[in-house]
Parts: sequence; structure tokens; C-alpha cells
Amino acid sequence: MTDALEHHSRGLGRAVGGSVVARVLAMAASSITAFIVAASLTQSDYGAYAIVFGIQVVLVMALDLGMTSALARYVAQGRATTRLVLRVAAVRLVIIAGAALVVLAAPEVVPAVDRSKLAFLLPALAALVVAQSLVAFFFGVLPSLRRIRLLLLVTIAQPVLELVLVLRARADGGGAEEMVLATTYAGLVVSAIAWVLLLAPGRAASRDVPDGPVEERAGLGMVVRYGREIFVVSLLIAVVGQVDQFVIGWFHPLAEVAPYALAIKVAALLAAPAITIAGIVAPRIAGAGPAAQALYRQWIAFLLVFTLGATLTVAVLGEQLFGVIGEAYRDDATLLWWMVPFFLLSAVAPLPSITLNQTGHAASRRRIAAVTLAINATLDLALVPWLGAYGAVAGTTLAFIYYFARHDILVERALGEQATSPAPTIRWLLVQGAGVSILVALVAAATRGRLDRWLGITDDLTVLLVAGGIAAVAHTAWSVQIVRRPLR
Repeated sequence: MTDALEHHSRGLGRAVGGSVVARVLAMAASSITAFIVAASLTQSDYGAYAIVFGIQVVLVMALDLGMTSALARYVAQGRATTRLVLRVAAVRLVIIAGAALVVLAAPEVVPAVDRSKLAFLLPALAALVVAQSLVAFFFGVLPSLRRIRLLLLVTIAQPVLELVLVLRARADGGGAEEMVLATTYAGLVVSAIAWVLLLAPGRAASRDVPDGPVEERAGLGMVVRYGREIFVVSLLIAVVGQVDQFVIGWFHPLAEVAPYALAIKVAALLAAPAITIAGIVAPRIAGAGPAAQALYRQWIAFLLVFTLGATLTVAVLGEQLFGVIGEAYRDDATLLWWMVPFFLLSAVAPLPSITLNQTGHAASRRRIAAVTLAINATLDLALVPWLGAYGAVAGTTLAFIYYFARHDILVERALGEQATSPAPTIRWLLVQGAGVSILVALVAAATRGRLDRWLGITDDLTVLLVAGGIAAVAHTAWSVQIVRRPLR
């Protein structure tokens, strides 16, 4: 078992390491962009901006119809050709272009939209849906294609270009529409460059399937059929991720959406390494055979420990983090403490969920997604009217506890059936990790105090970079030991 685990782990750490560094840099750029936008707009305008992005997330997920994840499965299994990759991409483009035209026509089709505060953002939303759908295709397929360098390029280039364009829009005095269009232009440019590099002369997007029985090759029909199983789940989870902002905006002024939307941005930053790791590791787990369960446990332990330390550090430095955005947000930093469980679960959940997709168990996720949405929506409607954003935090956290627990149980069951010997337990490792995570957060808090007391440094950004940086380096160095030594 140990030999098999070491075999399937070989080279995985390097691929993951490079991708995680790129993803963290990308999310840092994306977070800076969000902070700049929030500081440039009124809280009400930023609330509208955040809701438009929430609509975009749901539309991009819905319009994909699960095809990208389905294609990734067949690519990882060596059953997809370059022709199939191009056909799936072409079908997706036709669908999203049609949807963009529908969004543009919304005021004529639904007259009530004219009276909406969001109506003026519809043209920008239509273009944004197209751009983000194109970028999402590469994030979904490139890990299975093992085109890691191209993935790194897309990962870094899109948010960096977005940041540059947002800074330019801000310098020109642009409003919410110009900020949305900056993101749109970045997505269109980077996706165009990625297609050129993916199909460069002498490079195939996917290895051709060796000659053999036709049934061993995947076709567009197979992608569409398996995509249907993934589609419902992906759409429901996309709605879960955005329903809180819609409900807050329904019962309260749009200004109250702003701090919650920024907290969700922090969640995305914390989840970035885990999502990147899951996209690369899940295909390896699916193909690891008897060692799959041990490989899964090793990486889920790493994600839990690493994310807990990062989450507690962010919570400790929450006042400085929100203070960087603006004084109007400083009092909302307590949201980050209440969201610690959600931050942890939302970051770790992608590994079991993507693993189930890759192993052909996507259909088993539909009920989980439906129940998760029901829990979240019910609690939001019950709590948000009188607790505001804190009610949304409670609903989302309880929903994600169920979501992660059920996925982890299903993955363990599926992988355990093909294991030839019991997989090692990770309980003691998690206990150690929790202790180290708490210690790292205390180091961040102590560093913050020393900067103020000894050096008189109170600038939010400086404190955030120094205290957070020391904690991040120390915790990362310890966490990496989990994956450098395969579990026995």
C-alpha cells in the first residue's frame, strides 16, 4: 500500500505546489481588485456590483450544463481526443452567446427590470457571462489535460490583467459598470491567448485515443449525458453560494450586502489553494486503484490543517483586513470570526466533490446538493430578516456542514470498496494540526501587538502583511510535511 501511494504521489507535490503558488498570487490580485472596487464605490453601489457578480456565477455554472466537468473525466481516463475538446468548447460557446443575447433583451422581455437598480448593469453582465464562461472552461479542463504550465498562465494572467484594467477604470473615474467591464475584457483577452497556446502547431489539446473498440472512446453524446448528472448539482451549489446575498438584499438595503460580499471574497481567497489542489489531485485519486483511499485521506488531512491555520489567522487580523478596504467596513470584521467554520468547509469540500465526479458518482451528489440548498434557503429566510448578514452566516454554515459530511462519507465508501488493505487513520494528524493552527493564529496576534507596542506601527496594511506573512510561512512549512511523507 505504501509503495502504491508513493507511486501515485510522485510528481504530484511539484504540480500542486506550482499551481497553489500561482493560485494564491492570482487570488491576492483578485482580492486587491475587490478591495479597490469596494473603496471606489459607495456601499450601495458595491452591493449592486456584488449581486451582479452573483448572478454571473449562477449563469456561468448553469450554461456549462456540466459539460466541462464531464469532459475532464474522459480526458483524465484517456478517452477524449482533441476533436472532442473542440466540439465541447464550440457547443458551450453557442449556448453562452445565446444566453448573453437574452440578458441584453431582458428590459424588453421583462418590463419590470427597467425599474430595477441593477438594470443599467445588464449590458456589462451579458459580456461578463461570456468572458467568465470561456475562462471557466480552461480551469475545468487543463488539470485533466495535465497542461499545468498553461493552467498557471491562465491562473495568473486573468486576475493581474483585471487588476490593471480596474486601476485604469478607477483613475478615469469609472463606476460599477466600468468595473464589471474591466473584468470582462481581462477574461476575453486571456481566454483568446490560452486557445492560441493550447492549439499551437505541433501541440494537441488532448492525446489521441489509441486504435481500439469504438466504445472505449468518448463522444459528445457521452459528455452531454454525464454532464446532465453534474449539471443539476453544480447549479444547485452555485445557487447556494449566492442565495445569501440575494436574500440580504431582499430584506435589507443593498449597503448591507457589501460587507458580506467582501467576506465571501475572503472565503474565495482562503479556498483558492484547496480548489486548485482538488482539481489536480482528484484525477490522480480516481486512477490510484487500491491506493486511492489512502491518497484521498492524505490530501484531505493536508487541506483541513492548512485551511484551519489560514482561517484562524485571517480572523485574528480581520480588523486590519477590513480596515484596509475602508473605515466604513472595520466594524464588520466580526463577521470573519463567525464565518470560520464556513471558510474551512467551503475550502475543503471541493476535494471530495470533484473526486466523486471523477470516479463516475456524480448522480449520488444530486440529493446532497438539493438538501444543502433547502437548508440554506430555509434558514436564510428565517434568520436574515432579523439578524441580517449574521443570519446568512448561520444558514450557510449549517448547510455546508451537511454538504461536506455527506460527500466525505460517499467518497470514503466508494474508495474503500477498491482498497486491498485498510487505509491509515488521520485522526491524530488532525489533532496535531488543530494545535499548530491555533498556535500560528496566536503568533499572528502577538506579532500584531508587538508591531504596535515596540515599533509604533499601526498601519493596517503593514500589520496585515507582516503578521499574516510570518504566520503563513510558518504554517505552510509545517503543513507541507503531511504530503511530503506518504501516510503509513
